[in-house]
Amino acid sequence: MSRCTARLRGRCLTLAIGATVIVGSACSDIPSDPKTPFAIELNRAPSPSVVLGTAMFDSIGIVTPLKAIVYNSKGDVIAGAAVSYHVVPRDTIPLVVDATTGQITGKSDPRYAAHTARVYAQAGSLQSQPITVTVTRRADALVAAGPLEDSLPLRFTSLDSLPVSPAFSVRVRHAPAAPETAADSTVPAYLVRFKIVQPSGVEVNDTAYVTLTNGDHRRSELDTTDASGVASRQVRVRRTNFPFAKAADANGIIHDTILVRASAYRDGPSLVPGSGLQFRLIITARKP
Repeated sequence: MSRCTARLRGRCLTLAIGATVIVGSACSDIPSDPKTPFAIELNRAPSPSVVLGTAMFDSIGIVTPLKAIVYNSKGDVIAGAAVSYHVVPRDTIPLVVDATTGQITGKSDPRYAAHTARVYAQAGSLQSQPITVTVTRRADALVAAGPLEDSLPLRFTSLDSLPVSPAFSVRVRHAPAAPETAADSTVPAYLVRFKIVQPSGVEVNDTAYVTLTNGDHRRSELDTTDASGVASRQVRVRRTNFPFAKAADANGIIHDTILVRASAYRDGPSLVPGSGLQFRLIITARKP
């Protein structure tokens, strides 16, 4: 194989696998053995954060380690490839990672709260791009960070309009013990799940007339709290699927009620107190 062909294969493999892949730099060294690592991928952690003194858990509270994927030169996954996990040495280290299992645990010192560290995976001489993990406080409460009820008058401007509602926001809080300050009550980088519970079943597909979005019209039920502990989602409405067959009032206006529930998990798994907080959106639309 020529060096040009090898270089092309390397570039194609990188593009096919993703941006978080590191491949061998010498295109003339492409291995032919299907069990020899050629690229490694570590896209994301189970959560953007790890709680102080706790093993990392995913969005539903299940303790979950990192998982890197190793590929050979043909782009096939190497099952059972030996992978180790490490913290970038020059970072201030507010967490530890088990080199063998990839399990991340936050250090218990509260001074590390809101600090970050970069973690990477290694297979042989290959290293993945590092991912950033935030150490956060324990979530002790989920509360509303805005109104529990809002309205959305629909004025469809095209046959397939996608208007969105105002944001429904929650704040995840930590119950600090003295002498911690008020700022220590926020829980940044924490996952919050939103779900449409009325009408039921709409979260299983994207053909319903209402879905949750992050504001750019893309479907999204999961958000990460910002530096102030706030997470939010909006309701997107699709005109072509709107239930215009519903009964209208004397003015020809259809009234529709959408209920959105917000929840967050702790390890265990158990719900953060206050989870199940429910928001109400009243949609009004003129019957065509």
